[in-house]
Amino acid sequence: MELFERPGEERTRTQRREWPNESGSTLRAFVLLREPECDFPRFIRNMKNDWEIEADALPEEGKMLFTAEGLRVSCELVTEPLPESEVEERCDVNPLWSEAAKQIKGYRAHVAVSVSGVTDPLVGHVLFTQVLCSLLKQEHALALYRSPMVMPTEAYVRNAMLLKEGELPVQLWVFVGLYEEEQGVSSYTVGLRNFGHEEIEVLRSSHDLVDVFELTFRVTGYIVDCGATLMDGETIGFSEDQRLLLQLSPGIAVEGQSIKIGY
Repeated sequence: MELFERPGEERTRTQRREWPNESGSTLRAFVLLREPECDFPRFIRNMKNDWEIEADALPEEGKMLFTAEGLRVSCELVTEPLPESEVEERCDVNPLWSEAAKQIKGYRAHVAVSVSGVTDPLVGHVLFTQVLCSLLKQEHALALYRSPMVMPTEAYVRNAMLLKEGELPVQLWVFVGLYEEEQGVSSYTVGLRNFGHEEIEVLRSSHDLVDVFELTFRVTGYIVDCGATLMDGETIGFSEDQRLLLQLSPGIAVEGQSIKIGY
């Protein structure tokens, strides 16, 4: 229970610290809660037990600010849903969780999570995943929302724990979206720019949804795992006879430029 004792003056100053002149990028996501409660003591234990990370601050007034791996972590309980049905609208574009809208219906609160000061994308994403996993392993956690991704608690935690086996949970870091038109199946990514790469798209493929998804995810994993850079006019393939043309042009389903894969 000591975690809930009101800190002394010195601890209060630490808890309420501000981080001016932040450098590096910031990663943000939201943990959706059934009830407007966050078990911060359990979160602290999970961080220690699962990842050997010790928070250097205590929760105060529904918020924790601490440093880990040289990065700044913020977790803040907000006792209401995200505004304007933002999450509900994203459920329709999440192909791997068809029950998303039904399962999160009526969620009552969320924890806003950020990791800032990120200069090494891989280090930042690993810590980000560890923090989110530790928050999701509590009674009222329903899902993880990181636009446009909506993922159930169990799936996120299961994939996050791959880090303990030395694997990179790329599926938690880069969203792969799908859509169909009369001309064929298309896909796109959201998240590769966080690793310094252009997003990728497959446009109006004659292949089926599963094949397009798997190809897009396989290329995504190759980029993140190997740090590969796809270049305009080059080709990519995963067999001796596969040569898929790459083209850099304005994005269709994503903002800015994207690499189109001819598939």
